[in-house]
Amino acid sequence: MAKKVTVIKAVSGAGRKKAARKLKVCGYARVSTGSKAQAGSYATQVAYYTEKIEANPLWEFAGVYADEGITGTKTKGRNEFKAMIAACEDGEVELILTKSITRFARNTVECIQTIRKLKAMGVGIYFEKENINTLHEASELMLTILASVAQGESEDFSGNNRWSIVNRFENGAFKVGTPAYGYRKDEEGNLLIEETEVETVRWIFESYLNGMGTYRIAKKLNEQGVPTIRYSEKWQDSVIKEILNNPIYEGDSLHQRTYTERNFPFERKVNNGQLPMYLQKDAHPAIITHEEAEAVRSIMEYRNKILHIDGDKYQNRYLFSSRIICGECGSTFRRQKIYIGKPHEKIIWTCHNHVENIENCKMKAIREDAIHQAFVTMWNKLCTNQGIVLEPMLKALMEQAENRSDTKEMEQLNTEIHSLSEQSQILNQVMKKGYMDSALFMEKSNLLAQQLTECRRKKTMLNRRQKRTKEIVRTEQLLTLLKEEGYQREFKEELFDLTVKEIRISKSHAITFCLKNGLKLTEKEGGEKDAVAHTHRI
Repeated sequence: MAKKVTVIKAVSGAGRKKAARKLKVCGYARVSTGSKAQAGSYATQVAYYTEKIEANPLWEFAGVYADEGITGTKTKGRNEFKAMIAACEDGEVELILTKSITRFARNTVECIQTIRKLKAMGVGIYFEKENINTLHEASELMLTILASVAQGESEDFSGNNRWSIVNRFENGAFKVGTPAYGYRKDEEGNLLIEETEVETVRWIFESYLNGMGTYRIAKKLNEQGVPTIRYSEKWQDSVIKEILNNPIYEGDSLHQRTYTERNFPFERKVNNGQLPMYLQKDAHPAIITHEEAEAVRSIMEYRNKILHIDGDKYQNRYLFSSRIICGECGSTFRRQKIYIGKPHEKIIWTCHNHVENIENCKMKAIREDAIHQAFVTMWNKLCTNQGIVLEPMLKALMEQAENRSDTKEMEQLNTEIHSLSEQSQILNQVMKKGYMDSALFMEKSNLLAQQLTECRRKKTMLNRRQKRTKEIVRTEQLLTLLKEEGYQREFKEELFDLTVKEIRISKSHAITFCLKNGLKLTEKEGGEKDAVAHTHRI
């Protein structure tokens, strides 16, 4: 008996294309200087990627990210680059178009790390010049080689500059670019005393020698309205410390006090003996004597070693730095130690405004261990009540995303943008073949350009509204973390860092943890409150 076989017909290519979801594609452009000569290149790259993406019927335009006047040797400071990576993490971008590896990064390590990070999320990068798509299997070896070549070019250039500078250090021919506070340069680059600033410098040294600390000196200068160094907002104790430590004020030039690393990412660091320094005695007019400078150094060393103040610890960034917000004035809190050297030594966090002027803010300091305990209490309550708080919240967010009417509006805008782009291309072809009068072409072209601009503006506004989908991702991550970590008996820095965006302290010392998924949970200092009662949506 013959077996019965049913043939299932293949779906045509055209049918598959219609069913396929469009790929979210963005462009990334960068020019390495902010000069007028590069401005044209910057604008051209932005326009090029906008037109290229919108012209492809299989792609959905996800924007163009462009950094102008930024170096490619490291991602620090490249705000558009960071925004693009964040968009990839939130599922808003699935493919990045960029001109070449040198436009994307000149740092092999960061380049490969970024590529691998994006690849793990299913996001590809297409380098046009090299014709490489990072989602293809053979791409990584070639990218490593090409990125290394690009990095080598930057290292050679940096090495040549370094040799030139060191040569001038050794010959005493180095000219300071920006003179220190209290000095100015003549036409030949020599340092001269700046009469409008010299009295302030002398007062700083005299005050310190008379027992006044760097914080109080900065506060006095701010109260007196003394113009700041390089027109900053206000004087800081770190700036005062830098002035007191600088041998330039006793007439000496000490070069290579800081240095740039030889390898990527070319970070600037303080020279603590890693490289030679070059001291040129009596190189320019002095503001203070050598004896006064030596006395300042002796006092500073004593205060640092014996009294544990004026040291370098203030330069470190702590876990809560810039994360604790005053509920009364909106300022951030700063870290302080009390009862130093005693058995009951404590760390407290105090409002900046309150420290500077008690009349500006009445907020009292809060102990760090109280914040630790409040976080542990909040975490454990959330862990116990995740089925009551987080899971219903996640369900509601997902339903809201599915039922959102602006999804249809976004589809309509994408269709309209695509249609207008096609009309613009047809119009250009008609004009090139001589079938249309130039005046009529300009009129039609300007009208299409205005319509395209308006559609893109609406799409940008819509994208901003749809950013709420980030809450879904963050809530899912928080649920996973709660299940993995479970109940906590003591404070863990990594858990705090992963879950909390900022802390707000009320006048009554209610501690509100603003979580990264948009949730707010409040604990009283040393108190026990139900987590559900203090759950609020942002």
